[in-house]
Amino acid sequence: MQEPDPGLLRRAQEGDLDAFEALVRAYQADVWRFARSLVRDRSLADDIAQEALVRAYRFLSGFRGDSKFSSWLFRIVRNCALDATRREGREPPRVDPPPAPDHQVRVEISMALDALPARLREPFLLVEIFGLPYADAATVLSTREGTVKSRVHRARQALIASLTESEEAADGV
Repeated sequence: MQEPDPGLLRRAQEGDLDAFEALVRAYQADVWRFARSLVRDRSLADDIAQEALVRAYRFLSGFRGDSKFSSWLFRIVRNCALDATRREGREPPRVDPPPAPDHQVRVEISMALDALPARLREPFLLVEIFGLPYADAATVLSTREGTVKSRVHRARQALIASLTESEEAADGV
C-alpha cells in the first residue's frame, strides 16, 4: 500500500476538499475491504467505511505523522468497526452466503479466514492482504511488533491446517 504524496496530505489537512477527495479515492477500496473483513457484513461495512472516512476528515488536521497515514486510517476503521459491533449488540456474522461454485477455492479460503479468532485474523489481514509492515500493523492494533509477528505466524499455521483438511476431505482421504 502506497502512502499519499506529502503535499496532497498537507493540502487535505489544511482543508482542501479536492485533496481530501483524492485521498478518499486512493484509500476507499482498502478502507471498505478492511471494514468488510472485520465485520463480515456488506451493509455494515458500507456504514463503517463511510463513518471512518468522515472521522478521518474531521481529525485529519490532528494527524501528526507519527505513524504512516495508512496505519492511522486503518486504526480509525478498526475503531469504527468495534464501535459498530458494540452498538449492534451482536457478534458479526461468520460467513457470507457462498458464492458461485466456480469460486470454491475462494470459499474455502474465506471460511478458513472466518474461522480464525479476531486476534489472529486482524494482524494476518493487515500484513498479508493489505501489505502493512509488521510495525505498522502493530500501530493499528495497539500492540507490540513481536505480538503481530507471532499472531501472523499462528494464523498462517492455522490456515494451512484448515486448507489441508479441506483438501484431504475433498480427495476422500
